[in-house]
Amino acid sequence: MYVVAPATLEDDTPDISIIHIDCIFCAVHLIPVYGSNFLPRTITSDDSYDVFQSYFINKYDHHAFEIV
Repeated sequence: MYVVAPATLEDDTPDISIIHIDCIFCAVHLIPVYGSNFLPRTITSDDSYDVFQSYFINKYDHHAFEIV
């Protein structure tokens, strides 16, 4: 699987920009790279982008988001 992480600038601030919807080629499932510690019960799916530092992308499931 591929591992991806959010881009940051030299001062560790997030490198963000607006992407036009017609520029998105396909969707992917991001699977968090979990550590060895337990997660607090207060974490929700809305918090996952802020809590985890990197994510797996399944490169083997090429039919999940097939462009037709």
